[in-house]
Amino acid sequence: MNKKAEAFKKYLDAQKFEGVFSIEELAGDEWETALFRSQVDINGNKLPTVVIFDKSVYGLLRVLVAPQVLRDENETAVLKLVNEYNKKYKAFKYYVDDAGSLVLDICMIAADGKEAGEKVYAMYDVIIQHLNDSYKDIMKSIWG
Repeated sequence: MNKKAEAFKKYLDAQKFEGVFSIEELAGDEWETALFRSQVDINGNKLPTVVIFDKSVYGLLRVLVAPQVLRDENETAVLKLVNEYNKKYKAFKYYVDDAGSLVLDICMIAADGKEAGEKVYAMYDVIIQHLNDSYKDIMKSIWG
């Protein structure tokens, strides 16, 4: 496990956050990538999340907001809303991935991992607050 992932795991253990994350290390990965999978509850919906640490200077917190969101009749509305959010919020970015899922990413500088736990949990707070406020608008643009 890379140093940042080890530091995050130690933080989780020290805070007694047991059972919140499942941990997966990517076998044979030259970047020593470690995935910490969990979920957040947004308006009764369990959204999958993953915290990704590797040997780069970055860490990533990713939320799967909604799978397979784009259809001919909603594409303009969804992409317009995503673009507005990306202009408004500096800490994170939305995008539609190759599978058509709406994803929210927060990229964090975590060179040595010493403050990885505090950073991740601060970003979770930001994401949860944002999604609690905006999830209905996001789903409205998807289901329009």
